[in-house]
Amino acid sequence: MQGLLVVLLILITVGVETSEERTLDYLAKRTGKDCVQLPEPILSDILGPAFNSRYMSIDKPPVMEDEALDGGDGGNGKRGASNGLYPSFYVEEDHVEEVGHDPAWAVNHARDTANPVLKPPRFKRDVFNTLLNDMSRESRSGRSHRGRGASKNQFSTRPWECEGKIRWLDLGVEYFPRYLRTVECAKTRCWYGHYQCVARSFTVKILRRRTGECVPSGQLKNIGVEGLPGELRELWVWEERAVNFCCDCAAQ
Repeated sequence: MQGLLVVLLILITVGVETSEERTLDYLAKRTGKDCVQLPEPILSDILGPAFNSRYMSIDKPPVMEDEALDGGDGGNGKRGASNGLYPSFYVEEDHVEEVGHDPAWAVNHARDTANPVLKPPRFKRDVFNTLLNDMSRESRSGRSHRGRGASKNQFSTRPWECEGKIRWLDLGVEYFPRYLRTVECAKTRCWYGHYQCVARSFTVKILRRRTGECVPSGQLKNIGVEGLPGELRELWVWEERAVNFCCDCAAQ
């Protein structure tokens, strides 16, 4: 009788091990398309203070191109100007701003620190009024410069400067946030063709989805993700990317 029980226990153990091995083999063979997606609010929480609405956008920007830059004051005497839809790309050297009044640990950066003009609900009248006010300020600034005797060609590009354009880059669905704001050089040569326009950069950290790779849901409990036993979730990793902030005229 005891021998029979031993045989039964061995068979049960072998059966369990075989079942577990089959489960692991099945999970290992699953591709990225079988991973359960991480919702946007979870990705926003992970991104945290790395999010900066001056250089990043989760949604597609209404305007993919911003103001032109001439390497000095932006071509209109307002290097730090905003287009009314997003915060200014540049700030003054003495810029200090308290971002929100809530405790730091209670701030959702992608939601609470984004441009209020683009936060839901989006009122078309508010957007229109903001743009109208910006256009009015720019018009007054232009008249003020002309009133002080500014010449027509005062803001034309000088030989030692490189023109640039602030643009939004679409990084694709594998990135969060998907859109990065950067400066692109409008030409390659300067100083009568003897020097080269070179982009200068700083870095930002964003999230990138590793295509075809998954992680068990149990590893994500610390960020509030729950799942079924054996359920797999998308694998996102940190990636540091360059953001151009100007174009310099430099020797090769």
